[in-house]
Amino acid sequence: MTATDAALERQAIDDRASAFVVRLQEGASPSERQAIADWIEADPRHAVAFARMEAAWEAGDRLRACPPPIEAPHATAHATADIGGRLRVSRRTLVGAGLAASVATVGATVAWRYVGDVDLHHTRLGERRVITLADGSRIHLNTASAVEVAMRKHSRRIRLVKGEALFEVAHDPSRPFLVDAGAARLRAVGTAFNVRIRDTVVELTVTEGVVAVAEDAADVHRPDAPKIAAGGGAVIGSGAMAPTALNATVLRQRTAWQDGVIELDGETLAQAVEEFNRYRQAPIIVGDPRLANLRVGGRFEVDEAEKFLTAVEGSFPVDAIPADDGSILLVSRS
Repeated sequence: MTATDAALERQAIDDRASAFVVRLQEGASPSERQAIADWIEADPRHAVAFARMEAAWEAGDRLRACPPPIEAPHATAHATADIGGRLRVSRRTLVGAGLAASVATVGATVAWRYVGDVDLHHTRLGERRVITLADGSRIHLNTASAVEVAMRKHSRRIRLVKGEALFEVAHDPSRPFLVDAGAARLRAVGTAFNVRIRDTVVELTVTEGVVAVAEDAADVHRPDAPKIAAGGGAVIGSGAMAPTALNATVLRQRTAWQDGVIELDGETLAQAVEEFNRYRQAPIIVGDPRLANLRVGGRFEVDEAEKFLTAVEGSFPVDAIPADDGSILLVSRS
């Protein structure tokens, strides 16, 4: 394929993606939505183009809500107004805006809310629950977590919006199980793995089978995509993926939350407090930075923060001072 042919093909994909975005905004029928979903899933380039066009549309909405004070001379050359004054952007304008917005939006989720049936499941702070999918797969959701589920004809797509989940995947080679979580793109056929979104990275723990890992939706389907086998893990950040070997203790710690347990084995006091705070309305606060690196251990129920703090006070020169709002301040004992 020549460079000209490739450019024409990209233009054709962009044109079709922009047309689909417009159609969805105007009210597509269920059959049209399914056809659009099939087109998006057929080629990773389609998904990227659709994400760009959707971002351009949303940027246009923001501009229409807050128009600039000075209008460019030819700003309306490719736009028309329908009944009620709603601006309708032509495909050419939409494509141009989409290209400009692509750098910031190419990693976005591809319009699940508009295309096909998407189920949202979530847990409140301190809550855990299990969701059984139509294919028999199960999603274990930890505290304050949320997932979007889209069961398609040729794929099972999950987006971990926030928090942590363990996935038990029913074997179905014809429908790969795909999970998006932060910067991570994960693919499994029949396996079990835990995914946790932390502040700056995504933490993967594989307990059964094999999981392919990538940062790009297209790369996760490649035969040479990095793979993490049972007993291993990975840390995925922006632009980097680091496999990690996990011993039996670490594997047990990372999945102990399913039993409502926090296991500590030499973690710092700061790390331990972070774990307990995931289940508390009012946080525990390490008020003295000198205490943060104290090493602690033990096995506690997720709602046994007071028992944990009693153990800390008995083992170290630390005082746990309760506040009126329910939070607890940890300071050095004088």
